[in-house]
Amino acid sequence: MRVRLAFLLGSCSVIFIVIAYALFEACDSRIVALCAIPVAVACCLFGLRIASLGALSSLLFCASLVTLHIHTLHWSSLLVEDFAFGMLAPGVVLICFGFLWLPFSRHASAIAGPQPQHGVQQLSQSYNKQQLEEARDQFLMSVSHELRSPLTEIRGYINLVLEHGDQLDEATRSTFLQSASYGCDELELIIRNVLDMSQVEKEGKPIYIQELPLAATIAEICEHIYLQEHTLELSISPGLVVLADRQQLRQILRNLISNACKYSPAHTEVVICASLRKDNTVCVCVKDEGAGIEAADMPHLFQKFSRLKRDAASSVHGTGLGLYICKQFVEGMGGRIWVESEGIAGQGSRFCFTLRQPDVDR
Repeated sequence: MRVRLAFLLGSCSVIFIVIAYALFEACDSRIVALCAIPVAVACCLFGLRIASLGALSSLLFCASLVTLHIHTLHWSSLLVEDFAFGMLAPGVVLICFGFLWLPFSRHASAIAGPQPQHGVQQLSQSYNKQQLEEARDQFLMSVSHELRSPLTEIRGYINLVLEHGDQLDEATRSTFLQSASYGCDELELIIRNVLDMSQVEKEGKPIYIQELPLAATIAEICEHIYLQEHTLELSISPGLVVLADRQQLRQILRNLISNACKYSPAHTEVVICASLRKDNTVCVCVKDEGAGIEAADMPHLFQKFSRLKRDAASSVHGTGLGLYICKQFVEGMGGRIWVESEGIAGQGSRFCFTLRQPDVDR
């Protein structure tokens, strides 16, 4: 709209010139000044750049139009020269206005401070910083609760064994001690996630890549994971060998299996499957039978401190670091991680990640 108005004012200059020379067939300094007024108005209203666009475009258009009809007006050569001089008047105004306006505009910009765009960027950065601070506060609350829960569980089972150990049969005592051991594993997982996050962000966690037989490695890792009231099924293609860091692969599987048990009903099955893909990478998936994840929530799952809104209001607690650590470790080993879910309760979710094969690097 501003360019159109500037074009209209620039056209007024040319129209004044054409009318003046057509009617009076004479050159007068007053006419030149009259023709420059619309351009000066455009400069004041819209600034030098937009006024220049409007004035110059209209000048070129009208000049070419009048030049085509110059013979029909029966102007003398002297009058044509006067007309050309009049056409230059708006251009002279633009040049003079530029020399006067440029220093003023720079001084005004320096006094005014940051431009609106910079202000928007500052507001955006401030908003992002506020979001991060809120996420950290929520993280600290979650960590304190996450640490408190297994500690309470460990203390409770150990006290039961200490106080009533003589009255408990061997099976019950073993169950209590196993539950206490599971609480210790949970504490270790929480602390390790926090330490890994700090190390990854500061200097990057060292990676010790080696060839691992996938089926045996996953089976060994799962032997030390307490599943509470869930059952675990392994469906891994035989003979698969991957390039991975054993400790990081263990951490990835522990986080994914822990989430699968945490967010799915008791007495449901957790399935770990692995197979070779067409691109010669190995895909490992952990599937649960939980509530599923809606498509709108998927992009945020692997962000730091991220938790679903439905989970924040539920009795299930978490730090929001498990999937973030998984993503950092998987990508550090040259793979990628994603989630597949229809968002339907009972159908659950599949968290999948890829690992390289030794043959790919040879």
